[in-house]
Amino acid sequence: MADKGEKEVKVNLAFTSGKLFLYGAIVDSISGFLWAILAAAGSSEGVYRASEFFQGFFFTVLGGLVLYGLAQIVKSKE
Repeated sequence: MADKGEKEVKVNLAFTSGKLFLYGAIVDSISGFLWAILAAAGSSEGVYRASEFFQGFFFTVLGGLVLYGLAQIVKSKE
């Protein structure tokens, strides 16, 4: 069978630890915000919905800031 112009491409990815922390902070923020929304949507009472949302939002901000802070510390050491 004839080759249809397919060729193999190798991709090399290299991340510094600072970049990994930064990307981790972004992923944490997105997933935590989704967690907050889905937790609030799954609750039945109004006050409980608000508490679920703010709990998820708190962990989003906390986790994102911790990872972003680690990224800045590693970046300053390089």
